[in-house]
Amino acid sequence: MTEFLSAAEAVKRIPPGSTVYVQGSAGEPTDLIRAITEDPDVGRDCTFVGVAVPGMNRTDYSTLHETANAIAFFGTPDNRDSMASGKTLLIPKQYHALYRFLDEDLEIDVALVSLRDAGDGSFRHGFGLDSQSPALAKAKLVIAEVNAAMPDGGVAPHVPGGRVNIGVRTDHPGPTLGIGEITPDVQAVADNVAAMIRDGDCIQIGIGTLPVALLRALRTKNDLGIHSGMLADGMPELIDGGNATGKAKTVDRDVHIAGVPNGSQALYDWTDGRRDIHYRPISYTHDSAIIGQIDNFISINSGLQVDLFGQLNAETVKGRQMSGTGGSVDFMRGAQRSKGGKAILAMTATAAGGKISRIVSGLDPTGVTTGLRTDIDYVVTEHGVAHLKNLAVNQRPDALIEIAGPGFRDQLKDDWREMAKGNWPA
Repeated sequence: MTEFLSAAEAVKRIPPGSTVYVQGSAGEPTDLIRAITEDPDVGRDCTFVGVAVPGMNRTDYSTLHETANAIAFFGTPDNRDSMASGKTLLIPKQYHALYRFLDEDLEIDVALVSLRDAGDGSFRHGFGLDSQSPALAKAKLVIAEVNAAMPDGGVAPHVPGGRVNIGVRTDHPGPTLGIGEITPDVQAVADNVAAMIRDGDCIQIGIGTLPVALLRALRTKNDLGIHSGMLADGMPELIDGGNATGKAKTVDRDVHIAGVPNGSQALYDWTDGRRDIHYRPISYTHDSAIIGQIDNFISINSGLQVDLFGQLNAETVKGRQMSGTGGSVDFMRGAQRSKGGKAILAMTATAAGGKISRIVSGLDPTGVTTGLRTDIDYVVTEHGVAHLKNLAVNQRPDALIEIAGPGFRDQLKDDWREMAKGNWPA
């Protein structure tokens, strides 16, 4: 039986020294977080664990108490200082492994989640499943914001009333994610990717402005499928316009699979009442074996740098953690297992107003390698497509230099000639 309390009363039940899971994305329990910050006795010696989306979930959980710390899987502008001080520990995990970490490796004392009252004594996941399934299954104490403003959309397992120990009735919108400016270069990249997608393909997109531009460019396609970590702005138009029907999918035919909705309030409102959206946990959405069973699966992700071997850095700039490993490699590897699948890396050729090349001779030595040279089939910029699949090591640089920013191509050619000496034919 769920006990209903105020947020201030509910958070007092969190024992000092607890490991506390905090739901992220649109389902971040913001009233509970605020109540913790307002009570100096709550959060003492606790470790807060959450999947905070950069630009969306803005709280540094390590600051909820002066003796608290946090475990994070993404670097964000908000936790950068606490990472530098050691109060926040970044654990690099591909998304499927993040789920297993929560499920198998981490003891969870308290789970703070957001749910919707189903009206029958149980609760619904109106903001998707993502990573909270293992937390709900194993936490000793579950405190849920029961949010009347949460959309009643998407198909997902109900949460039995007996699993929620404490409920806090709330009525507020979820955090939103801005689209950003779609520049001509971004739209050109999106158009180049759209030209590679066929009627009936099943698509996955990452987070950011480019995916939204791509979704808009797909309005000429038919019977697309969706199997993605997130629903994004642009998908409602494809679904309502009949461009995305799921009819050609070899797995989950006629429905759209996602973990969470991440985007605008309009996107969240659109999900209300939808039963053609099926929310699944990370263990399903990011399982490369399941993805590999979906014919013509097209994975589209972005990055910060790709080197002349085809290695990807999607996380760091000059050693500073800007994001996290996320699910891109899970989807790339799933796409490579799919009959007719494609693992696409899409990005503008330059950054900082054209001053920095994203195609580099070697990845930043103070940075990381997110994706291996074996993970990417195609690299796409506004200047064209480099088809890396089945290319030899010494053939890849030419293909990548051809789609680099024109002002950087000569230097990249010179760099490759030096790198190739005694190692590869240049």
